[in-house]
Amino acid sequence: MIERLLAELREARVFFAGIDDAEPLRGRDGAVDLDHDLLEPHAEPERCPEVLVLARTPADLRRVATLHKLLPQAERVVVAVLDTPPAHPAPVPTPTPAHRWRALTDLRVYQPKNRVWVVDARFSAATPAGRTVTATARAFAGHRLDVIAAPAAAIAGVGAADWRPGDPNATPAEVSGPVPERVGAPGGDVVLRTLTADAMGADPDPGPARTGWAGGETPIERPALEAVSWERLGRPGMTDSPLADPDVLAEPSMIPPVDERLVNPQGFVTTPSRGMASLAERDGRWSVVLDGKVVTSFAESGGVTDADVARLRQIRGVEVDWRHAHSGPLTAVRVLAGLSAAGVPLVADAVPRWAGALGDELVELLTREPDLSDDLRREEHSIRLRRAALRTHGVAARWEQLGAPAPAPPLTSVLLATRRTDMVSFALGQIARQRGAGLEVVLALHGVPQGHPDVAAAIATFDGPLTVFEADRRAVFGEVLNHAAARASGSFLLKMDDDDWYGPDFLADLLLAHAYSGAQVVGTVPEFVYLSSIDVTVHRHQITEQITSFVAGGTILVERSAFQAVGGFRPLPRSVDTQFQEALQAAGGQIYRTHGLGYILRRGPAANHTWQEPLGTFLQRNRRQWRGFRPNALMALDGSPLP
Repeated sequence: MIERLLAELREARVFFAGIDDAEPLRGRDGAVDLDHDLLEPHAEPERCPEVLVLARTPADLRRVATLHKLLPQAERVVVAVLDTPPAHPAPVPTPTPAHRWRALTDLRVYQPKNRVWVVDARFSAATPAGRTVTATARAFAGHRLDVIAAPAAAIAGVGAADWRPGDPNATPAEVSGPVPERVGAPGGDVVLRTLTADAMGADPDPGPARTGWAGGETPIERPALEAVSWERLGRPGMTDSPLADPDVLAEPSMIPPVDERLVNPQGFVTTPSRGMASLAERDGRWSVVLDGKVVTSFAESGGVTDADVARLRQIRGVEVDWRHAHSGPLTAVRVLAGLSAAGVPLVADAVPRWAGALGDELVELLTREPDLSDDLRREEHSIRLRRAALRTHGVAARWEQLGAPAPAPPLTSVLLATRRTDMVSFALGQIARQRGAGLEVVLALHGVPQGHPDVAAAIATFDGPLTVFEADRRAVFGEVLNHAAARASGSFLLKMDDDDWYGPDFLADLLLAHAYSGAQVVGTVPEFVYLSSIDVTVHRHQITEQITSFVAGGTILVERSAFQAVGGFRPLPRSVDTQFQEALQAAGGQIYRTHGLGYILRRGPAANHTWQEPLGTFLQRNRRQWRGFRPNALMALDGSPLP
């Protein structure tokens, strides 16, 4: 495929990232390896007839998007991604009315072979090639705004793009400084540069002079990959290794973050078809090996891609072989952080001291020895891993660790409507269990007096922001929910039911899924159901961690702006959840279904529920069922059903 594109675009300036077999490219005059060649800003934009950008995976393309300002202008720009997971949609760019797109005369998006996507854009005048790259990268990530909630960053040095993956607002700078100006202001508020082994810690002359940086621009310095290879640091176990110094890669902020927009739990398989594999060295790279065959090999840098993760979804688990850590500790820790963020079930023996940058929580989880042969225990372990990794090694988390101010946490308004005085205490108790997220409650008493003894007692004991109002009994359910939403002040709205169980991390997991999926609505499905009339708990077959068309009504988390855009809930007595989700999708919104281990649907006689599905429905397509109330471990319940 590479040879074909090179033959077609003979006059093109070539840029590439993530491609190991790059010999055909290195023979091309002027070809630039964006992962290894130091490309710095030019005083004036370069111009050439054609630009060809090659990336192995969509995740690699997002690093190129970070460096888009370094690419020349051209009248034809071709972007090719050579290994695209099947779950990705066609990367159709969405040109904006901005003047740089007005010169567009032709746009072709095609798939010349399986897993390969090509975007070919032609313009009537020379146009910044980086604009086509960023639009294509954004298409792979669901057309989300590519914004990182941290100060504008300037980056310099080989591999610096790893620290701001998919951030088109980053400003590339020369390693010796200063930060280029951008529209009358410095191009970055924070500077990060990567240094070679010779430059790291050298004093007083650290290789590239620091005197070029303006006042207030003292850069954050991190080692380039070659600075912390085993060849530099010594093989594991050597007594003279500098790794004996606990300050070497001792904390998460020393390694580049995980690009959670593409490396995340999406596509997790709950019942895998393949067995246990090992993470071991093959040909100088850490690779996942199953039955003696390599399933995937990771990049020299340790950056895990979406294509790597897709190849591992049918594997039950991966055992870590610490005896060989290929090119160095930085690479090893990045691989483990990326696989954990994707929810790949990992197990390991005692974690070496040099892997401390994983963070204490991940280190503890890796050595727990869960029973991965059990599908439920396996998924519980995966969820714990992904939570820890995404919250420790995600992009926003990493920049907070580097000193960026933490954004104000979002406020979620819980909409709780009830007709049952005896369930108010239980429902408020489920909300009070939530941790790791800011919330307020809007309690709609649907024909229920606030002065009822059970209601008054429940309200008095709830410790948190609470707004209570009485809705007319004659009002239909959809109207009541809209009245509740009108009283809410959060940037997210969460509809919860009064009789279902919610794990303590239920809301926090929904917000995490919103962050990596970009969907306007996030929720789950009734994977676990307690059939109270026959005292049976069922675990149903469900596909989770995917873009979907429906989530359970008692789990709907929606962006307030999206809720308002579709007009809220329809004024209906039933089917309000289904109708709302239909309206959102018709308007172009997306719904994401995350894991179902934080929610248990309570099901009594059908007449007692707005969703009047017969009891027999919940006894079909079950993976397991138990006599009595059987919550999974992530629910953190004592095992007893409550009233």
